[in-house]
Amino acid sequence: MKKHVRLLLVILIEIAVLSVYGKGNSKRVLILNSYNQGLSWTDSLNRGFTETLKESVGDVSFFVEFLDTKRNKTSISKEQVSYIVWRIKQVKPHLIAITDDDTFLLMKKLVRTEDGFDTIPMVFMGVNQEQEVPSNFTGIFEKVDIKSNFELIKNLKPETSKVYCVVDNTTTGKVLHNQIDSLLLTYYPKFDVEIIWDCTYNELFDKVSKLNNTEAILFLLFNQDKNAYYFSYEEILDSINHHTSAPIFGTWSFYLNHGIIGGNLISGIQHGKRAGKIAELLLNKATAKAIESSIGPSSILLDYNQLEKFNISKSLIPSNAIIINQPTHSFIIPENALYFTILVIILLAALIVFLLSLFKSKQKNLRLQQYYNTILEQKNKEVEESLRIAENANRLKTAFLANMSHEIRTPMNSIVGFSRVIKDTPNLTPEEVYGYLEIITENAQQLLRLINDIIDISKIDSKQLTIYKRPVQLGSLFASCYRAAEMERDRLGKNNILIEMSFSPADAAMEIVTDPDRLNQLIMNLMNNAIKFTKNGKIVLSYALVQNLLRVTVEDTGIGLKPEDVDKIFDRFTQLDGSLTREYGGSGLGLSICKGIVEAMNGRIGVDSAHGKGSKFWFELPVRFPKEGETNIETPSQPTRSKLKNKILLIVEDNEPSALLLKEMLKGTGAVILHASTGKEVQTILKDKINIDVALVDIYLPDISGLELIPKIKKTQPQVKIIAQTANAMDSDKKKAEEAGCDEYITKPIDKDELILKINNLL
Repeated sequence: MKKHVRLLLVILIEIAVLSVYGKGNSKRVLILNSYNQGLSWTDSLNRGFTETLKESVGDVSFFVEFLDTKRNKTSISKEQVSYIVWRIKQVKPHLIAITDDDTFLLMKKLVRTEDGFDTIPMVFMGVNQEQEVPSNFTGIFEKVDIKSNFELIKNLKPETSKVYCVVDNTTTGKVLHNQIDSLLLTYYPKFDVEIIWDCTYNELFDKVSKLNNTEAILFLLFNQDKNAYYFSYEEILDSINHHTSAPIFGTWSFYLNHGIIGGNLISGIQHGKRAGKIAELLLNKATAKAIESSIGPSSILLDYNQLEKFNISKSLIPSNAIIINQPTHSFIIPENALYFTILVIILLAALIVFLLSLFKSKQKNLRLQQYYNTILEQKNKEVEESLRIAENANRLKTAFLANMSHEIRTPMNSIVGFSRVIKDTPNLTPEEVYGYLEIITENAQQLLRLINDIIDISKIDSKQLTIYKRPVQLGSLFASCYRAAEMERDRLGKNNILIEMSFSPADAAMEIVTDPDRLNQLIMNLMNNAIKFTKNGKIVLSYALVQNLLRVTVEDTGIGLKPEDVDKIFDRFTQLDGSLTREYGGSGLGLSICKGIVEAMNGRIGVDSAHGKGSKFWFELPVRFPKEGETNIETPSQPTRSKLKNKILLIVEDNEPSALLLKEMLKGTGAVILHASTGKEVQTILKDKINIDVALVDIYLPDISGLELIPKIKKTQPQVKIIAQTANAMDSDKKKAEEAGCDEYITKPIDKDELILKINNLL
């Protein structure tokens, strides 16, 4: 009963306070804190925020709430959520300030579920990860720069052999743990790194007490141990400093004077001030949508006493570092100079008061004007950048089209030229004819590969690239790629290049589930590139399974890349050097296709290179292992031609050379061949009631679309099997053919064995 009476009194007092505030022009600001009052980080954010608003806006009423999630291991309760909703509706704030992740995530949810909450401007600070925010949100993201702290440790303590990162299992701790894991995938700081987390208080101190001066500690936070016991930042740092001989580095400025040497530190006060400046704009009618969220600042701060303790030389200290606790030297000021100094200070103070009174009335308008000028400059820069990108893209496309013209005309020159030689020279020997035909075939294959590259680029752009995953043995697939690379090397006459393969026998024996065709395409594109750009030395193909990741590298001793070219090597329409294109040939699409395939398979691709020494291209793909009963799909054996004997095959093709080619391919199979050039001729054959077994239908006909003709054939003779044959190679074209009623689909140029196999499978 007493509890309810106290609660009623609190509500009545709050209503009375609000009624008083509501009568004037006071701006109501509700501050929702994830953590507890007295926590250094939360207090510093609140201090920087409130001081800035009081100074710039003046008449502001603050209402502050603490959810205390740092000391409670459980999530925010329903009662807390209900109270926050009631509190917002009661205060009716002009603006809501949010500190840290737990309250940030809660308010994102409430904006979607509570009417009117999406109209309240909200400023956040201390949120750990950059992310999409609702339209009424803006603020300061908190990003701990772990890499720069590793670099600082490496510079100040070059002898460090191992760094122990201390984090806990709170929301912030998990984010920092993931950041360290992600960083170490691509960055090696030249010392080992171990993460101490999710342990008890005693386990932590048992660990750090065994460390020596050649190791170091990067203390991020440890507010809760494994048993949910709570500790403040300062008391846990003081205890670690007491128990260890290792130097300690940190990530927040309030860690200073508690045993840390220093670090690239985040200041809660500075983040709070940044958020306060944004809140000032919002209270002056600016919209949150117009103010872009940003990452808060950090600075390198070092403690002089700790630098002395660990004998760290001044020459190792970065030039931009700020050193605290430096000793001061006292000196005696002459009496006359003292009086003169006091007089100058008084005069300066009077001048400052005068200037402040003169410009105070204009400050508000000037700040708004500066803000809108900044927005206008930003938009102008965006327009200029868009124009620059468009002009650059147009230039690159022009160069690309010129190169494509060269890559198409070169093989066509050989195909057309040697075809005419064979036609116009009757006295050629059989060996000469065979040699010329080999040249024609090789150039036709080169042209086909170029067309396939262009089709792949089109599929990637239209999001139609199909990934067909199935089990495959790694050793078999990579051995096949290795043999193909040797054949390409021999074809190009580069037998002086040594091709090696590096792998573990255990990985080679493993079966994984992925798209073997696309994986083969990736490997061969990189291997062919390496062979093309390597004159002497060797090429090493390596692969390894790391948990559920397949990592593949192709390392060569070729021409390498300049540092400025590394970032654009995978770009579309980009040729790093026109002279390279002329010397080595190629369309410049291969690496762009590799990037598209890898991204379609949810992987990553990159390159490490030194100009004149060689390159190491690598990619990583997520894979899984076959489930029980999931086996390899066997390749069908080559069909015999006995099934086609006495079968009636209808060729629907308006192009006479294409029709003649199909007839030649099917000659000798024993099949009865019928030919129709138009849809009208097909209708005539159907009226004659000839029972057709298989129809090869071209999609493009002069009087009717093949897709329209197929249902009519099926309606007249339901038993007929139809194969769509077309030069279109997109997955969407195949889907349209299947929807029209096709039983199979084959693309031009048609392979004879593939055609007969498909017909046999349908009969």
